[in-house]
Amino acid sequence: MTKLEQTMKIWNNVNTVDDFINFIENPNIDYMNWSASFADSSKSGYWIGARIENLPDVSHLLDNNPQIKATELSPTTMTSSELEYHKNFNFGNGYDRHIPTQDLMKIAELLGFEDPSAYLNNQPPATLMGRHVDCITCFLHERTEELKNQKFDRVRRQPQGSKNVWRCFVALDDWHPGQIVNFEPNFWTHWKKGDVLFFNWQFTAHSTANTGVHNRPFLKITGTMKDDQFVLDAKENQNKIKVFNVPEINS
Repeated sequence: MTKLEQTMKIWNNVNTVDDFINFIENPNIDYMNWSASFADSSKSGYWIGARIENLPDVSHLLDNNPQIKATELSPTTMTSSELEYHKNFNFGNGYDRHIPTQDLMKIAELLGFEDPSAYLNNQPPATLMGRHVDCITCFLHERTEELKNQKFDRVRRQPQGSKNVWRCFVALDDWHPGQIVNFEPNFWTHWKKGDVLFFNWQFTAHSTANTGVHNRPFLKITGTMKDDQFVLDAKENQNKIKVFNVPEINS
């Protein structure tokens, strides 16, 4: 039996959120090939789900020491098996991870996220993020005590019976030449500050690189939403992209 076959056997016995967390943290599984097995071009995709006007300038925040540097490896953002893979292929974290300010968290509130997991991810020049498929591990780790006894939906890869867990990237600056974001089989490019990209994280293999000379800051938000209809509407029709304005937070 191959390591991936052994991994799948363990995966098929995951019943609760706690089971899932123990599964992904098992150093003996083949995490990268297991997660990559969910990549499906017939279900993958990304779209602009909203636009936000009057976003604040974040350039000064990018000079602060990040919680995790792009060039380091951390068990905070990677499982044991994932860390080993990244060491073997000389990958780093892929981006500087900063704790978001209260003003940045208000962006998630404005979009209607409910107590989300959110981070300011800045990809500085000359760094890259290797190909992978997401598993919202940080979102679940941050809620282990709350969710551990809930049934786990192995099809949706999230707690069973919960609202859809969404992941989006809010562009905090315009696209600059040399910045590459690959959502297989396509590329997101020429974004504008305030664009909010949603994607089918369960099935979309993606990778990024910054071959240019400008920072590439995104606010990554993961969680359920009070009302996700505007996201679904925009997915079906890009002429129905909802526009938010930052001052609306206090209105």
